Amino acid sequence: MGTSPDDMTPLERLGASRRSFLALAGAGAGASVLAACAGGGGGGDAAEGGGSVTGEGEVTDENPLGVDVAAPVVAVIFDGGYGTEYAEETGKKYMEIYPDADVQVEGTVNIQQDLQPQFAGGTPPDVFDNSGAQKLAVDGLVPQLADLSDLLAAPMLDAEGTVEENLLPGVTSPGMFDDKFLGMNYVYTVFALWYSAAEFEEKGWTVPETWEDLMALGEEVKGEGRYLFSYGGQNASNYYQEMALSMAAKLGGAEVLTSIDNLEEGAFEQDAVVQAYDAMGAAVEAGYFEPGGEGIKHTDAQTSWVSGKSVFYPSGSWIENEQADVTPEGYDMTGAPVPSLPEGALPHEAFHGTAAEQYFVPSGGENPTGGAEFLRIMLSKEQAEKFAELTKAPSVVKDTVPEDGFGSTALASVNTMITAAGENTFTYNFSDWYGLGADSITSWTSFLKGDIDAAGLREQEQAMIDRVREDDSITKFKAGS
Repeated sequence: MGTSPDDMTPLERLGASRRSFLALAGAGAGASVLAACAGGGGGGDAAEGGGSVTGEGEVTDENPLGVDVAAPVVAVIFDGGYGTEYAEETGKKYMEIYPDADVQVEGTVNIQQDLQPQFAGGTPPDVFDNSGAQKLAVDGLVPQLADLSDLLAAPMLDAEGTVEENLLPGVTSPGMFDDKFLGMNYVYTVFALWYSAAEFEEKGWTVPETWEDLMALGEEVKGEGRYLFSYGGQNASNYYQEMALSMAAKLGGAEVLTSIDNLEEGAFEQDAVVQAYDAMGAAVEAGYFEPGGEGIKHTDAQTSWVSGKSVFYPSGSWIENEQADVTPEGYDMTGAPVPSLPEGALPHEAFHGTAAEQYFVPSGGENPTGGAEFLRIMLSKEQAEKFAELTKAPSVVKDTVPEDGFGSTALASVNTMITAAGENTFTYNFSDWYGLGADSITSWTSFLKGDIDAAGLREQEQAMIDRVREDDSITKFKAGS
């Protein structure tokens, strides 16, 4: 998350383009196919993979990356919680700056299914947003990505300093692979426990800061014939994996997550993980999860939540925008840190925060320089402010969200959480690095349905990372180094 898929099919979202999508027969190909098919167009060294994105056009203060001002650009955007309008606005700005260029912005909910055939055929887009449950596995992509270091060093479009100098601290870290900057993460995602501030005020409830307090509220809610949580088992039950791992990190420290990222034996048997998973198991056994979640999507579960059938929903800061059409007026959606277990290593205010929505520029695309310039424009103050206003979520660009969160209680609460946590944030990468989302969903759906207990869930998740560790064909990444 990052973010989650919606109900639309790719064909409903994809518009006309200079490059039609190939037949989906090759969609089942694995990362090894991606790694083996690095051919295609592109300019300069970028076509070799890992090369600079600076093009052969004249490099000037106004065109620091040497863009071919007449070359078309194709950008593929994950159409999930943040939508595609912000990227469409960037495309318009690109064509305003370069009137002879044609920019096509295409939306999809199935990045892997749609782009794998393009990579295999040597016709990837110029830039794409690798997000959602069907994102491409990073290990297969790395050999085919352009180095975006020149993008970081380029001047801001509408502010003093370089692009990198105008980013929030630490947001480039997730984009580093083998000492090269290959991925530009655009959204600063805050993972939180979301609720209706209006309901809590009306009922005089206090947002639980401890697991014990949460369970006590669960009994009160259960007495009303309602539930603490809803879940979408078809595609997003692993939102509760995120909640449990956040609880584990707050209990045992961020190194708990580093152990999992590094695929260590026994990582899911660390005491902090055991306690967090057992706590979730107690909530399942107590009947605090709305039944039937195994048969619905995340959007249906979220609609059930905002309609009042449940009280909380764990998700990223995209949630308000994703639910905008069905959230009742006056709901006052607000985020808070997940509850803490006793004697934690990190304060309650600590949360899972990370730069998300990772954008890549394929080195084998027709116009990698144009793809990088698209990102430079998207990282301008103007476009970052538009993103925050449109999506009610912060970008990675500094000083682009007002204190009132553009009137959004959710965005205002995110700002409050960021301030309160200070340096006490953490993240993990194993699921994104190795494409483990689908496996996690299967296990967590069984758990939340009650088919397996917490011990069985941990066993399945340990086996999941063990398989990756023992597979020599998978490129491994090191956390905490």
